[in-house]
Amino acid sequence: MTTRATLEKALSRRQQDVYDFIRFFIEDNGYAPTIREIADGIMLASSSTVHSHVNSLIRKGYLTNSSGGVRTLVLTKKGKRPKVVTQAGIMKWIQDQGIEETHDAAVYKLLTDLQEGIRTGRIC
Repeated sequence: MTTRATLEKALSRRQQDVYDFIRFFIEDNGYAPTIREIADGIMLASSSTVHSHVNSLIRKGYLTNSSGGVRTLVLTKKGKRPKVVTQAGIMKWIQDQGIEETHDAAVYKLLTDLQEGIRTGRIC
C-alpha cells in the first residue's frame, strides 16, 4: 500500500538517475528500456538494485508498469518535465538548417545572431 508520505517523498540521487535514464531512453527510442539496459546505462552491476529503484519510482508515482512484462514502463504526469531548449540543441538545429545556403536574408541574420550570441555567452 502506498502512503501519502511515500508519494510526497523526494527521489534519492540514484532513483533520479534511474528515472532520468528511463525518460531519456523513452524519448530517444520510443519504447522503455529493460532492467539490464538501465543497469548498463547507469553503470550498476546488479539488476536487482535497478529493479528496486524502479519499484520505488512506481510506488512514488513517477512510473507505471502496464503489464509487468519487458519494456512496459511508462512515465506518469508526475515525473514528466517540460521540454527544455538547450544551447547544444539550438546549435544542432541551426547547423541542420544549413544557414550558409539560406537565401532569406532575414532568416540568415536571425540564425547567425542567435548562433553568435550562444558562442559569446550573451544568450544563456
